[in-house]
Amino acid sequence: MGKAKKRWTLEEEAALSAGVYKYGTGKWKDILNDHQFAHCLINRSNVDLKDKWRNLGCNASNSQSSSRRHTGSRYVFIVQMYFL
Repeated sequence: MGKAKKRWTLEEEAALSAGVYKYGTGKWKDILNDHQFAHCLINRSNVDLKDKWRNLGCNASNSQSSSRRHTGSRYVFIVQMYFL
């Protein structure tokens, strides 16, 4: 059997989004190695990040619909925290 799946937290999703904003799509190892995001993504692999990004629908052709997905104030606060 494979390893058990662990649900993504809002903090992990925010770190992933901030990392993609900083490095770009496909730079998963760079995101994992960045001290700004590493503490939050410590239990995730580059494949985990790639799959989550794809499942969030955060690609260039779908950015408008995916931006409506996370409109909660907690998520916005967490994402802003990475850009300050």
